[in-house]
Amino acid sequence: MKLRPAFSLIEVIVCVLMLSLAVPPVLEMVRVVGADRADTVNTNRAVVLATLVLESVVADLASPDPLLGFDALADAASYLGEPQIGLVDRLAGVTGPYADVGLSWELEIGLLVGPDGTVDPDPAQNRFRLVTVRVGFPSASGSSVVLPVSVMVGRA
Repeated sequence: MKLRPAFSLIEVIVCVLMLSLAVPPVLEMVRVVGADRADTVNTNRAVVLATLVLESVVADLASPDPLLGFDALADAASYLGEPQIGLVDRLAGVTGPYADVGLSWELEIGLLVGPDGTVDPDPAQNRFRLVTVRVGFPSASGSSVVLPVSVMVGRA
């Protein structure tokens, strides 16, 4: 009868010991890579949401609707919060899925400024506004991240 090679008890113990030393660092690497991936996905979502909001603002500026256009930005509270016609309500259907995964957004509409971004002493030169969307989302580390995206818009 031919004997089959087998593992000795010492070989099994050495193998288990090596695995017990190797597995925890590998699991930590997997956790870190997964967290980085989640942060990348959330950052991409934030960029898409900010772009969506800013494109809606730019589209409103070109709208022939008397409630929209560049002058509507003068009253930010009304432009954003007017029930049913405010930007927040109009975008609720498309921003809802982003909110469902933890993203939030707010829009800041700046003062009238001149072409250099500062208030010009000549009021006729103040034809621009800085519009900034700030998108917030949770990071994998548990902290909160805010991504600001701005665009300068002007009176036609």
